[in-house]
Amino acid sequence: MSWLKTLFFFSTLVLVFLFAALAVNQQQVALSFVTWQTPFTLSIFWWLLMALLLGVLLGWLYNLVRHLPLRLQVRKLTKALAAAEQALETHASVQVEESQGTAPVKQTSRPNPEPQKPTR
Repeated sequence: MSWLKTLFFFSTLVLVFLFAALAVNQQQVALSFVTWQTPFTLSIFWWLLMALLLGVLLGWLYNLVRHLPLRLQVRKLTKALAAAEQALETHASVQVEESQGTAPVKQTSRPNPEPQKPTR
């Protein structure tokens, strides 16, 4: 439910920004880059909106490229951890059965050391 509140907040914020920018920036301009100039004119609002959308798109693409390998690694490590926990649980249940006597207990035989004779 928290994500819904966040989504609503950001949607409202974007709408307020759009209407405020649209109301204020109505002057028609053409962009110029060194010697090149756009063949058409748009209001400042539309240029700003395109710059914002382009920045959001490039940021999303960078995030995807940067974090996708990390997400795949986390998924792989999570699976390995689950397998290790399953093996540990199986091993622990076998030890519990052995200590309760329900499973045969394998004992190792140790040779008894011979008593040492006192030396004179």
